[in-house]
Amino acid sequence: MSVPAAFLGVILIWSTTPLAIKWSAEGGGFLFGVSARMLLGAVCCLALMGLFSVPMPRDRRALATYVIAGIGMFGSMTATYWGAQYIPSGVVSVLFGLTPVVTGVLAVQWLGERLFTPGRIGGALLGLGGLMLLFNDELGALGNGRLGAVAVLLAVVLH
Repeated sequence: MSVPAAFLGVILIWSTTPLAIKWSAEGGGFLFGVSARMLLGAVCCLALMGLFSVPMPRDRRALATYVIAGIGMFGSMTATYWGAQYIPSGVVSVLFGLTPVVTGVLAVQWLGERLFTPGRIGGALLGLGGLMLLFNDELGALGNGRLGAVAVLLAVVLH
């Protein structure tokens, strides 16, 4: 796959996912939306594996990996779908944009990485402060907006 095609694909997926989350949770509730999405994803994945004759390992280690990854993914998606009920899809996108920052913090904490220089820490704090300033009134006016934002931040950590 060419780099521009992959880049375009990532942009299309990441820019439309929060809106699709909002729409899919509207009619049947957030649990139906997340469950349907996970089931649809599993069916599509299994169909593609069959189409391309890709075997699915079923040893003990592989099954444990599937269970752990599934719990993390379902937990993250459930928190996202629940939180998306209370915040605009644009806020969901912005909060998921914090994934690299959260990944960096976890890498420092658990892996002993030395990713953060004073300049990077200052930049991250400045960015977080700006986000809080931008969305504070909007989230406060939405009733459960702050709870929704916390749920999506939980999803970012689980992700």
